Amino acid sequence: MATVSLKNITKRFGEVTTLHGIDLEINDGEFIVFVGPSGCGKTTLLRTISGLEDISEGELQIGGVRMNELPPVKRGIAMVFQSYALYPHMSVFENMAFGLRLANMKKAEYTPIVQDVAKVLQLDHLLERKPRELSGGQRQRVAIGRAIVQKPEVFLFDEPLSNLDASLRVQMRIYIAQLHRKLGATMIYVTHDQVEAMTLADRIVVFQAGRLEQVGTPTELYYEPVNLFVAGFLGSPGMNFLTGRIAQIDASGVSVTLPDNQQVRVAVDASGAQVGDEVTVGVRPEHLNVAIQDNVVSGKVVVLERLGDSSVLYMEHVGSKAPMAVRIPALKHVEIGESMSIGFKPQHGYLFNAQGIALRRLDPLAE
Repeated sequence: MATVSLKNITKRFGEVTTLHGIDLEINDGEFIVFVGPSGCGKTTLLRTISGLEDISEGELQIGGVRMNELPPVKRGIAMVFQSYALYPHMSVFENMAFGLRLANMKKAEYTPIVQDVAKVLQLDHLLERKPRELSGGQRQRVAIGRAIVQKPEVFLFDEPLSNLDASLRVQMRIYIAQLHRKLGATMIYVTHDQVEAMTLADRIVVFQAGRLEQVGTPTELYYEPVNLFVAGFLGSPGMNFLTGRIAQIDASGVSVTLPDNQQVRVAVDASGAQVGDEVTVGVRPEHLNVAIQDNVVSGKVVVLERLGDSSVLYMEHVGSKAPMAVRIPALKHVEIGESMSIGFKPQHGYLFNAQGIALRRLDPLAE
């Protein structure tokens, strides 16, 4: 397997720049997930790594070798697409062996390779079937198997689970995670689904508008987001944001006055801030609770979502541009239109300056 090094990768389509100087080092055997909203550049970057798109500026290295001028077939990569891209007239065996045939390998040589991979993927009993006779999950496993038999240096996945239903996506996530452990391969995975990103990745790369916002482990990005975008993107439901102004700063944190004159306190290092600065307070839905008497805010319930193991209520508040999400016990009785008061502990709060940059939390992994 191999490391992947991206140095100042820039991509332009005419006068439009879609990637703005991406720098990233991917370790040998690492599972990296590119995540971000539609149009953020994550798939474009994957395509530049694969060789399907030319690099306008910068350098790509795989295993320490410059790849900019090499065609895809010589880069030591294999790609699994969102669409399965299987040949409908070929059997499972023929689809998986197609790349090896193109490489002029004899059937006697590639047959045991395909059979061994098919056994690992639990496809060995389906080798004679055509794609139309397979389920969505089986077709995706065939596409993954076609990549594995080539023994690539790097696996590239472009939203491979988007066409599957919810339950099958869960099964395939587990399967891909197990496959990564078995192969120990370098894998780069693109998705817009934050659940896939959080559950699969060794490290997550968050993109916005062709720029790299933050790189880190799922835990680091969830508990220590560097800015408002990352904080709001990761989490389901997302982080709640309340606008306000700094009222007081001391060694233990910051007091913020909200638009309704209510004050809340957040345990952050605000040594670079001043009283009167415009700020945004962030708090995750699971950290809001009716039993907490600190940092109490009030509002009216407008929506209630029953999720089985828990419920999420959405509450209007004058300091929030969108209804605040609050995760509550599944059996708690709540009425639409009911007024509620909820609170959160200062160590669970986040604070962002007027530019959207996060101030350092004093206890970033507080539970």
